[in-house]
Amino acid sequence: MNPKLQKVTREIERTTTKIAELQALLPKLERQKTELENAEIIKVFRSADVAPADFADFVAAYRAQAIGGTPAKPAAMPQASGYAGAVPLHNKMEESEDE
Repeated sequence: MNPKLQKVTREIERTTTKIAELQALLPKLERQKTELENAEIIKVFRSADVAPADFADFVAAYRAQAIGGTPAKPAAMPQASGYAGAVPLHNKMEESEDE
């Protein structure tokens, strides 16, 4: 067989194998991303010191505004006790890459 053809055939096989490996890895990475996003949301919620009912009202009002409707019950922006401004977000993933 032509050496160039053999080389291209081997490259196709390697590429196909790599694609299969990456396709298997992708769902795991997407789940990990979702878990990290959820952890960040929980961290922000807890640091805001907002009652769960107030937070639920805020989310409902935000969703209604996002789709252009009005919420069923007007919800005020939740007020945190001792709130001193924006909550800094830190990506723990960057700090603990060696774990």
